Formats: sequence, C-alpha cells, structure tokens
Amino acid sequence: MSGYDFLKGVRVLEVAALGPSSLGGYLADMGADVVKVEDAVGDGVRYAGNPAMGSPNGESLLHLRWNRGKRSVQLDLKSDDGRTTFLQLAAKAEIVIEGMRAGILDRLGLGFEALKAVNPAIIFCSISGLGRYGPYAEMGSHGPSFDAFGALSSINPYALTKEERVKSAATPVGMHAMGLYAAIGTLSALTRARATGEGALVEVAAADCAAHWLPDVVDAALNPDQCFDRPGFLGGRGKQAHWPRLCRYECSDGRGIFFQALSPKFWDRFCAAVERPDLAALYADGRDVNEADEDVHRELVTLFATRPFADWMALFGLHDVPAGAANSRETLVTDPHFLARHNVYAVDLPGKGELRLTGTPIKTPDQEFAPALAPTAGRDQDAVLDDWLND
Repeated sequence: MSGYDFLKGVRVLEVAALGPSSLGGYLADMGADVVKVEDAVGDGVRYAGNPAMGSPNGESLLHLRWNRGKRSVQLDLKSDDGRTTFLQLAAKAEIVIEGMRAGILDRLGLGFEALKAVNPAIIFCSISGLGRYGPYAEMGSHGPSFDAFGALSSINPYALTKEERVKSAATPVGMHAMGLYAAIGTLSALTRARATGEGALVEVAAADCAAHWLPDVVDAALNPDQCFDRPGFLGGRGKQAHWPRLCRYECSDGRGIFFQALSPKFWDRFCAAVERPDLAALYADGRDVNEADEDVHRELVTLFATRPFADWMALFGLHDVPAGAANSRETLVTDPHFLARHNVYAVDLPGKGELRLTGTPIKTPDQEFAPALAPTAGRDQDAVLDDWLND
C-alpha cells in the first residue's frame, strides 16, 4: 500500500540500490505501484547507515523511508529467464528506473532502446552518482562525494562520531536531492507520454544536483566579471547589515528561537512590544553599522534569555513580529507545529513493536498518509507477476 492515490494506476519498475531508491520511494508515496527488482542479495540500503531499527542488526531508516509502499520481486537479470521476465514487466510499465551506476541496464540488454522496442511510450529514468557521460562517468561514487563535487562540502558525516554528527552543520545534499529532481523530470516526461505516446530517457546525476543547489554560488563563479557586492551587505566580514535582527537566540528554557525582525517595520514593532526604545536608538543616524550590530546582538542575547520559548512566541504572535523555532533534532520531534502538520505516522515493525516515522512534506486534506512498511526482498514475487502479466 502506498501513501496517497494521486499516481494510482501508474506502474513503475525499479532497479535501484541505496540513494537512487528514493525516486521510486517518492513515486510510491504519491500512489504509484512501484515494483522493486532485486537480485539474490537485495538492496544494500536495508542495512546501511546508523541507527539500526528494532535491534542492533535491524533495518535502516533510509530503507524504511525510500522503500516504503513498494513491492519487491527477485530476478537474475544476468540470466535469460530473468531478462525475459523483466521485459514482460517493462511492457506493462509506464516508468522504468535505473538507479545504479549509469548504463548497467544497457550492458544487460535492457536499456532504453531495448525497452522502447516493447513499450514505445516508456519513461526510462537513469539516476546515478555521476551520470551517463562525462570524464568521470565510469568512476564509482558514494554519497559524500556528490557534495564534494558540487562545491558544497567534502565532509563524510559517517567519519564523525555520533556526538560530532549531531553538532555538525554539514547536511548531505546531492544524495537526497537526486530523487526529488528525478521525480520532477520523470513525471514531466510521463505527462507528455500520456498525451503523445512518446517515451523519453530522463537522466539525473547526484553530483549535478549538488552543483545546482546554490545558484548564488555556482552561477556567481560562472560570471565573476558581472558580480558586484550588493549595497546593504558589509564587505569586510561578509555579514548583512542588521544581521542580529535575523538570527538565532537561546531562550530561558534552553530552546532556540529564530528572530526575524530584519525589516524596519518589524524591528519597530519588536522594540515597542518589549518596551525597549533604547534598542532602536542603537542604530542612530551616522553611527557605524558594524558597531551598532555588535551592540544590538549583545543586548538581544541577554533579552531573549529572560523568557521561555513559548512566552516569546506568544508575544511575537500578539504583535505580528516574525519569529520561529530554531530546533534541535530532539526539540523538533516534540515541536507542536511539526506534530500538528501530520509529519509523523505509525507503522508496525514485525516482532519489534510500533515505529513512529516521518511522512511526507506534501499534504492533502482528503487523504491520510499511511504507506506500508518497506518490503523484504522478493516478498511480492507471485502477486506482482500475477497482477502485471495476467491483467
């Protein structure tokens, strides 16, 4: 059972492992019938990453998210029988996902051209680390390398201790962005195929996703002669003028709050709400902005520490001053806004009890998001072959 019913009736055949499994996961979340084709070993993402769920050797959270709502069959695509069955399934699918090193299905005689011969409207999405062409295309790659390529980071979070990972500001981008970009491309191609009968090869590389993530970084580097410092940003320290008015502070109960009174009208409202006209006076005409900002920051650190988070949020709501939670992982999962927006669903882990997992940021008022637990390898063999090949 998948999440929503928006893609009900869309058949997806997935040959993917690790991060590329996320594409099929997003499609399953929206209601597609995603059949995961696995070999005798199965997708390594089942036991990748930390923590393990249910027991020290249990399944991973990556697997429980990216493979939820899918069905699984096991085929040996190196054998004649396996390839024959795969082609029979592809003839009934609308989308085929190649989510391994690019070109593997071509080498097995199951690439885009071979699939078009049995299904001219097929959408073939190749999602990989480095893509189908380019100097690095034949290289192996792993998640942290995508961000290193894209000038985002060269930190491997798994090289850090558990405590260091919690404190680290490094967040993997390429590994998680590739499924989202691929979903957009795949569904766009599907829309055209349904209208025209014309299939398409869609390709997404995680390294490209990381490189495209920050337009004001890479695009600036592409146009150095056309880039100029914008008035209002301080050159020497690289800080925006009035930066303390768009900043995180700690409240008296230890919770973080993100203060957002950057614009003059919100700053004036805040100063009036806390009855501190002296704060506004720190930005007196003619005063150096750097010095004023340092003084304001010191005052705000002291001020925010005088009240708990809930009191500050109530005050800001009353006076229409932008502010929000600056959560840790621990406070996020208890944050009332996070919980009120149905970001958590429950599923039973056989023999281990209930798990509470994050759902999808895509909401609809008409449906509950409650996908089935990610399958064991080959669990749905008979049911899939019967559903797809005998309909």
